[in-house]
Amino acid sequence: MGFRMAGLVAFAMVCSLAGAQTEGIGDRTFPTLGNTGYRATHYDLKLNFKPETNLLRADVTMTAVAGVALSKFSVDFSGFTISSVRLNGVTVPYERTSAKLRIKPKAPLVKGTRFTLETVYSGNPKQAQSAALPPGFTSGWITYPGGAIAACEPELAHTWFPCNDHPLNKATFEIEITTPRPYVAVANGIGSSVKPGTMRFVLDKPSMTCMATVAIGGFGILKQVGPKGLPITNYVPKGQESRFKQPLEVDPKFIQYLSERIGPYPFETYGTVMLPEDVGKVNQLMASSAIETTTIPLFGSMGAANPGTLCHELSHQWIGDCVSVTNWGNDIWWVEGFAQYAEWLHVEMTQGRQAYADTVRAAFEPYSGPGRWLKPGHLSAQEMFGAQSYIGGALILHALRRDLGDAKFFEAIKAFVAKNRYGNGSVRDWIEVSSKVSGRDMKPFFAAWLNGSTAPKFAR
Repeated sequence: MGFRMAGLVAFAMVCSLAGAQTEGIGDRTFPTLGNTGYRATHYDLKLNFKPETNLLRADVTMTAVAGVALSKFSVDFSGFTISSVRLNGVTVPYERTSAKLRIKPKAPLVKGTRFTLETVYSGNPKQAQSAALPPGFTSGWITYPGGAIAACEPELAHTWFPCNDHPLNKATFEIEITTPRPYVAVANGIGSSVKPGTMRFVLDKPSMTCMATVAIGGFGILKQVGPKGLPITNYVPKGQESRFKQPLEVDPKFIQYLSERIGPYPFETYGTVMLPEDVGKVNQLMASSAIETTTIPLFGSMGAANPGTLCHELSHQWIGDCVSVTNWGNDIWWVEGFAQYAEWLHVEMTQGRQAYADTVRAAFEPYSGPGRWLKPGHLSAQEMFGAQSYIGGALILHALRRDLGDAKFFEAIKAFVAKNRYGNGSVRDWIEVSSKVSGRDMKPFFAAWLNGSTAPKFAR
């Protein structure tokens, strides 16, 4: 029931933002993303990629439901040469701008109508500059000498497939990838072989479009078993399996740790993609970063064997992927803040409470003086992936733990995840669950920590 209700709630939120269709769902940080006129429910991507020539041929079908009567509508999409656009199997006219594909049905779609939009296209995918990353730190579809990856958070999914590219419109995915031998292809969800050279991956729980990923390369495979038989499949540079076997042992242990405290692992599978150093030679972001994607995060070479980084990306499966933002600028603090806090929880799990306290103290001191607090309550695109969200958000969670006590703190997080499972969360939800478990109004607590100029004091 949680899955179905979460989708309907997200749909209602999208449609309530405007009485009629608008381009742009209403996110203050990314005002042009998405469309309020419909809700995409499923994406079926059939991809054929040739790494040697960086040629992508794609046939993508979006299944959606009209939220209002649609005489025209748009999807987010940029780049490539379009061969055809079909609405419910019938070729329809379309127009393009730099980031929108606009469709005009031959007859208006009635509110509540389920429809399919199939787009066939080809071309050379390119890296793109996200508004949330420093200049020169490009992402999107990244081709490197040994393959390619798609790393699109927060707003670049539409640079490689047409979609309603905002977290309020989460959907399920089926991704079929054909690549020449000996390349190995991986995507979100559970994979199976269709035929030699073709793999199909099915993600049957809704995901943000920016968390859809593809990774193609010369990978070896390391398999693990998590709690309750959870299949874990890790993809590492071929020939380096022994290097990653021991570091990856943290994942099943931390899945168990988080499952006991904030609720069961939310998907049917998990795994990681450890990227070769060649990726860092063509992309600054992946040279030093790990990227959250649903069920299968991507790790650059610097973070590949770091237990804190592994726990950081793993924790996003609960908060970030299962429960996603409603508004990027308002909510990124609890997404990245919880992932940063998960690194501190791993310190506590492996080194004890004092080591945890020392870690928090070191993080807090630079921002504890008058006028130095990070104020993560609303962040611009350029601030989203900085200290404001990571450190600021994590310190808010630590302060909440000190305020509520351990038992009620984890009870509040578990309630937050359960309330918004497979949907979208907000600051209002954090206030609601914290107030309920504490028995008092927690608005003043969050107001002080989110928007105050000076960090309130807390017992460290």
